[in-house]
Amino acid sequence: MSGSDIRDILQIGKPSSDATHSRRLNKQPEKRPDGISRELYSLIGGAPPVALVRPTYKAKFNVKKKATPWVAERFTNHARSDGLELEHWIKQTNVSKAEYPFAYTQKSNAVLEYTDKEYIECLAELDKEWTKEETDYLFHLCQKYDLRFIIIADRYEYNKNRSIEDLKDRYYDICRTLLKHRESSNNNNNSLTTITHPYSFDKARELERKEALEVLYSRTREQMEEEEALLVEVKRIEQEEAKLAREREGVMHVQPIPFTFTSSTNYNINNSNTHAPDSKKRKRLATNEKKKSNRQTTEDLSSLSKEKLIPGVYVQSQKLPVVKPSIHAKILKVMDELIVGPRPVMPTASVCHGFEQLQTSISQMFELKKVVDKMELEHKIKTKSRKRQVSQQEEA
Repeated sequence: MSGSDIRDILQIGKPSSDATHSRRLNKQPEKRPDGISRELYSLIGGAPPVALVRPTYKAKFNVKKKATPWVAERFTNHARSDGLELEHWIKQTNVSKAEYPFAYTQKSNAVLEYTDKEYIECLAELDKEWTKEETDYLFHLCQKYDLRFIIIADRYEYNKNRSIEDLKDRYYDICRTLLKHRESSNNNNNSLTTITHPYSFDKARELERKEALEVLYSRTREQMEEEEALLVEVKRIEQEEAKLAREREGVMHVQPIPFTFTSSTNYNINNSNTHAPDSKKRKRLATNEKKKSNRQTTEDLSSLSKEKLIPGVYVQSQKLPVVKPSIHAKILKVMDELIVGPRPVMPTASVCHGFEQLQTSISQMFELKKVVDKMELEHKIKTKSRKRQVSQQEEA
């Protein structure tokens, strides 16, 4: 249906050419907004989406609004004990605030204090090397430097030289003894362990830990690489053992086990010769043969469960165990000194067995050497620690 048909139905006359011409003249072309290409604008039509139109509004600076007044104010930091006064700029609305908002309040640890009576009753006999004056000096430094024992050991200026472990041991020993004495005087023995647990300290264990850290820190690059290689090798061996165990289980389930049984023949011989005069001797022979056959079957079963079964045809030298890559070069060097090749020339069963025993003995020798080196290192560390303790006791 065209436009002329619709006008005929509605009895509307045909529009004049002057009206259409004036409408075309009055219609202004729409301006393409910035940021949109001509092709995109022709596709989306005259009403582009709001998200694609760049905002053209720019807020003007409000000149009539008053600026926020700032004033210079003197303040004191309540976290400081020297009463220092400083000055800073602050908004006039925050002038009434009394405390400085950026003050760092440090939480100090509570240091126990003892009286002269408590020291005489329970603390004087703890360690006779320490006097009351030196103990008072130690607790004064603990209170001053908030139990930072590295700083306390650095500032310690008494007649005797004390290490950090000595200072810690003395402080925590006094705290434990003092708390036990106070709780026992109050007849409250139930909560002793919970009260004294924060003050537990083991001097020997701390010295051992620091020595172990010293040894760990003084490792060379070669030792670290060797440790990493050993860890990789251990993981590889564990994976191979798990894989070998799975293969053995699969083979034992699938392959039938050869089994020789001779009890039926012995049973027939015994039945046919029951009335013979030498039946007792024959019975003994039959029982002996039965025992021998049972031993053979058990040996076959044990060898099958231990050996890795190789499918198909194989040579005897294939059953030789694989040497660890970390010690393979060392084993070859030792075998070269013994004038033995890396592989057997005539791989018979006896030769392969002897070659395998030689490889295992050499590898065991290297493992024992590692253990001996480790024990020697531990012995050296212990002797050094003992000498140090003896020298400290002599100095004291």
